[in-house]
Amino acid sequence: MNKKELINLLLYDVALEHSAIVQYLYHIFLITDKNITEEVESIARQEMRHLKWFAQKVVKLGGQVVLDRLEDMIVIGGPDWADMMAKDIDAEQMAIDTYTKQLEIVKDDEIKRLLERVIKDEEDHKIEFTELMELAKESVMLEGEKKADPQTLQVLNKFLKEEYQTIINYLYQFFHTKDCTYKDIMLDLAIESMTHMGKIGEKIGELGGMPDINTDLSPKPLKKLEEQVKQEIEYEKSTGKDYNEEMQKVKDPEVQRLLRFIENQEEYHKHMLSEFFKTMRRLTVGNLKKDD
Repeated sequence: MNKKELINLLLYDVALEHSAIVQYLYHIFLITDKNITEEVESIARQEMRHLKWFAQKVVKLGGQVVLDRLEDMIVIGGPDWADMMAKDIDAEQMAIDTYTKQLEIVKDDEIKRLLERVIKDEEDHKIEFTELMELAKESVMLEGEKKADPQTLQVLNKFLKEEYQTIINYLYQFFHTKDCTYKDIMLDLAIESMTHMGKIGEKIGELGGMPDINTDLSPKPLKKLEEQVKQEIEYEKSTGKDYNEEMQKVKDPEVQRLLRFIENQEEYHKHMLSEFFKTMRRLTVGNLKKDD
């Protein structure tokens, strides 16, 4: 197996992990029993680590990370929760089978060790989902106490997609940016956007709606760092403004409070990026003076 083939194999694994994360997120959003969702969320976070590790190997080999997903592998269960857990068991078995076959053909010792670690994780996840499936059979599925109007669900799904796109964009920059400080900022903002996405998705499910995260996953092309930071500052400005404007269309006070909470955090994102931009500019000017 040459380097290009190995990179393609790892990119497939990135897409496979991404697909599992999306499937698990849908189920987290739709299940209202916290005893189940907290465990599924813990598993989803581990899959995010797997995605990160595979992507870092791609970069180390000189490849470009592509954060695609495998649509055929995303299977939303339901309407009952036990069926959702059964679909997640199937997803774990698919991953175990895939990585076990890869282990037979990969020669790189470092990647073999990674595959062995991930297989052990997936085997443990399969056991956890099996236990959760039994718990789901005993749980009472409660209908949402209130139903949101279509406009509220439309607003929430709009922001659900936007937060998802933001995560993809910031993770792409995290994997490909060389500046360590900016890399750290991108990871922080991606994690916070994941929190936003989770809160919005859970609210949609709570209100009896269906979350929709079918969206364009193409990351923005990377620019020189200074231009990239300016672009993200403008993006965070427009996002904060967007939350403020859309909030006026919503009558539910709980949804308004959620959107206001996220708007405030977007404001701090802008502050973080602006402070980094100022520091970067000072360093640039200082270096120019030394050159003179």
